[in-house]
Amino acid sequence: MPELPEVETVRRSLLPLVKGEVIREVRICLEKAVKPAPEQFVAELTGKEIIDLQRRGKYLLMVLDSGQQVAFHLRMSGRLVWQVGAVPLEKHTTLVLNFDDGHSLHFVDPRKFGTAVLFPPAPPPAGLQTLGLEPLTTKKEELLAALEQAAARRSGPVKGLLLDQGVLAGLGNIYADEVLFAAGVRPMRPAREVTTAEWEKIYQRMIEILNKALDHRGTSRRDYVDGRGEPGDFQNHLQVYGRKKEPCLVCGNQLVYTRVVGRGTHYCPVCQE
Repeated sequence: MPELPEVETVRRSLLPLVKGEVIREVRICLEKAVKPAPEQFVAELTGKEIIDLQRRGKYLLMVLDSGQQVAFHLRMSGRLVWQVGAVPLEKHTTLVLNFDDGHSLHFVDPRKFGTAVLFPPAPPPAGLQTLGLEPLTTKKEELLAALEQAAARRSGPVKGLLLDQGVLAGLGNIYADEVLFAAGVRPMRPAREVTTAEWEKIYQRMIEILNKALDHRGTSRRDYVDGRGEPGDFQNHLQVYGRKKEPCLVCGNQLVYTRVVGRGTHYCPVCQE
């Protein structure tokens, strides 16, 4: 699933292309991918100008001159790709926005879980309404306080807390594993047992890793590409994620693969306590 660095990279790559574009035609190829109902979705978008592209957590928000927004949630395999001129529709295309100048934006989603919600009139996606703090824009003191307060209320694993979008917006499975490895904290440690010093280290490593992932335009392991169709290369810099049973790059011991809060999890039994 695209996480904060991937969605932000898509936003940065698409913003200069879509800003100022007027939507001439809306083609819906998968009705369940859009809200409200297709007829209303088409009617409300047609003729509107895109004035901005924003991100909140893992959501990409297209802001229209009408004051409405379209919340794109890419979920497991969604891609938003800019196309120049008329091109054949790629397999698994769910939505196409055609613009006045002949260019278009294609929403391609092999697993068909991704959504595009226009609001108003539809209510914002429930997940968007309950998002927590943004790691890269929230002040350090505020974010650390929120993490420690959330940890004090739960006995579950620290990884589960980092994945909780109501606490921290945008972090997912890849970066949770990477952050906890870099901070030396085992993912299954009860969140309430993580010390203040460890939370400080988790925060520092999280900011470093997210920024480095942005510099490398995200992690491309399966479907993810940016808005121009180009893959990222942060997968070449991952320390633990996806390296099941390989040697730790720090100590040389074999990495462990297990499941924590239902998610595939990688960690080093020596470097992480």
